[in-house]
Amino acid sequence: MVVDRIEVYLDGAQEPLAVLKEPPYRLELDTRTLPDGEHTLRLVTHFRGGGQEVKEIPFTVNNYPDVLLLGLDEGGEVAGKVELRLAVGEPELPVEPVRFNPIWYAVASVVVLGGIWAYFALSPAAEKIVAEVAPPAQEVQAHGEGAAPAANVDQALMEKGKAIYEANCAACHQANGQGMPPAFPALAGNPNLKDAQLILNVVKNGRGAMPAVGANFSEEELKAVATYIRNSFGNSFGPVE
Repeated sequence: MVVDRIEVYLDGAQEPLAVLKEPPYRLELDTRTLPDGEHTLRLVTHFRGGGQEVKEIPFTVNNYPDVLLLGLDEGGEVAGKVELRLAVGEPELPVEPVRFNPIWYAVASVVVLGGIWAYFALSPAAEKIVAEVAPPAQEVQAHGEGAAPAANVDQALMEKGKAIYEANCAACHQANGQGMPPAFPALAGNPNLKDAQLILNVVKNGRGAMPAVGANFSEEELKAVATYIRNSFGNSFGPVE
């Protein structure tokens, strides 16, 4: 159905606040002209040839200055002198941003990764995952770390895959591919990497403790990192087709 016009009413008014006839249908509402409290915006859409649709949108106006307390969390325990900052926010004045100490980001990352590792290290389900994905120790040693990549591997693709691996995978599987078993199995000398579809699927969709790091990778990026993993750390399984 083709829209003829949209009439905008405020709080039961008989006369429309605005009549919008051409797309894009936009209206600027200055809430400073309204009293604080509950209000209703009513949209009446008229269609060519007859018929209309009514939609009511309740909303609340609050233009009183808001006070933000920085330096004291609700229910927090304090001792000694505590420095507090009060930020007063008004509709046209920005509130002072809360600045976080980057050290806490590092601590939080360690706690989260440690929790994931501990869960899978102690979980019975981890044994099954490791058995399917990670090779036994003797198989890793049998492949050795000195094996050269297959001769028909594109070196430019390997370099691209290495960059992707170091940026997205090395934190858990380590730069040398030794991993952090059992949560993050070793890639070095892993015979399961012979299955190219397996490694592509795990990188893209995740498995066990591993998130879907490659969910947003392009096909070329998936191919590059899979090729790098399958031909590094003592692996020599050739290119990914």
